[in-house]
Amino acid sequence: MSNSNEIKCNNGTFIGKETDGLIIWKGIPYATQPVGKLRWKKALPAADDDGVYDATKPGHVPIGPLNDSGGTAEFGEDCLVLNIYCNTGCTDNKKPVMVWIHGGGFCAESQASPLYDLTNIAKQCPDILFVSIDYRLGFMGFMNFERIPGGENFREAGNLGLLDQLEALRWVQKNIAGFGGDPDNVTIFGESAGSASVTFLPIIEGSEGLFKRCIAQSANIAYCDTMEHGIHVTQNFLTATGCQTMDELMELTTEQLVEAYQKAGVIDKNCLLGFANFPLLDGVTLPEDRAVMYGMWGDEKRAKIDLMIGSNLDEIRYFVPSEGGEEGFANTLRWIAKRDRAMLNDREKSMYDEFMATLANEREVSRLEQYCNDINFRAGNTNMAIRHSATGGNTYMYFVRKPVTTPELGAIHACEIPYLFDTCLEDPMGSGKIVSTEDCEFRHVVKEMWVNFARTGNPSTDKYQWKKFSGDDRQTMVFDDVIGMQKDLFGKREDLMMSWAERLGNGSSKRVC
Repeated sequence: MSNSNEIKCNNGTFIGKETDGLIIWKGIPYATQPVGKLRWKKALPAADDDGVYDATKPGHVPIGPLNDSGGTAEFGEDCLVLNIYCNTGCTDNKKPVMVWIHGGGFCAESQASPLYDLTNIAKQCPDILFVSIDYRLGFMGFMNFERIPGGENFREAGNLGLLDQLEALRWVQKNIAGFGGDPDNVTIFGESAGSASVTFLPIIEGSEGLFKRCIAQSANIAYCDTMEHGIHVTQNFLTATGCQTMDELMELTTEQLVEAYQKAGVIDKNCLLGFANFPLLDGVTLPEDRAVMYGMWGDEKRAKIDLMIGSNLDEIRYFVPSEGGEEGFANTLRWIAKRDRAMLNDREKSMYDEFMATLANEREVSRLEQYCNDINFRAGNTNMAIRHSATGGNTYMYFVRKPVTTPELGAIHACEIPYLFDTCLEDPMGSGKIVSTEDCEFRHVVKEMWVNFARTGNPSTDKYQWKKFSGDDRQTMVFDDVIGMQKDLFGKREDLMMSWAERLGNGSSKRVC
């Protein structure tokens, strides 16, 4: 590849914009857009096209409850687009490729968010080609229509967002060499719903060969729901739209779909993530049983994929504002813990009580926070990592205890992103403060380790050796005042929870159905 901003792809020639040593292509369609009769249908490959197209403006953002593009883009069903960031300072025509999958509970956000701008990391890592993608969300991407008249023709609707991501990765395989990327060295990475996506994609049929490495920041395959729960979500959607059949749903306008999100949010406020719909255990794209997915991460196919996975100390405190402050947040945690215990068998109840006893020296809310951190993040991460490493997988675990952030925020969910991308994260606690942009060791180390992993499968740096994870010693890279390896951070506590965490999945997504 020459450092040209005009690149020919199978579905057109796209003209990007060069600024400050970067060429950025925005809004490139990676699939046939799911509009008209293709609404709620599996994404089709982008048709071959000899046209020439401007790629200097963001595409439409996925329809959801909010537009986080900062006024740069509008909602649209034609949202299956990607951005590419290329540093002109490196002319290597086989750059490792890192594909970012954004978070947002599978119901919100987009790659157009200023938080997910890859400009700065692309400037600092010239030998890496960065890609970010959008995918269908919420009511457009994860629905169970099996009880709706006409719904039998939409069997794949439960996981369209994940299938969109796979189509994006197929486009990357087909076209990324033209941008100077190496299709044989692709790393997928994401945080929250993006992290969960990273752990789902390798177990979906047809994903083999589309990527070599995975970086899962916080979430995992626990982030899914049953088809029965999907019916509950669908009913909220029908109530919000006033529709009763698929024919009626197909007639809705974009504006009516956006309005439905707002109405459904009022209908279903219960439990941390509100109106989120997660990927569904549909027996079509994903298995019907969570335990099967954990097992798949322990087989030979997944062992061929390099895995980096981890979480943050105070993940769950990200949701304090959505629960109306500390008191409402504490009440929600009590409800989750009580609800979970009621779903356990006698043996598991005993283990649950023992789990809580390991935190006896903590105040009540702190115990509940750690329970919810473990059920939603850590237990699933460790379960996957143990299985992956036991089969010979190249496995690395991390834990963010205390990056140099705005002190009162702690190491909340998503706190590592502004350090990785050098972007701004406004305080989700509502104080108006922004995560510190001051220079610090963590800011440099997190970038270096992530891109080292993408380059070679080993995140170690000259200064820090990152030892592989195994179920025996559970070696973990800990980001604290002092950065370094620690063994078996949570000990017996994780093992006590693992059996029921695997069955119950992500506690924050469940409502009273």
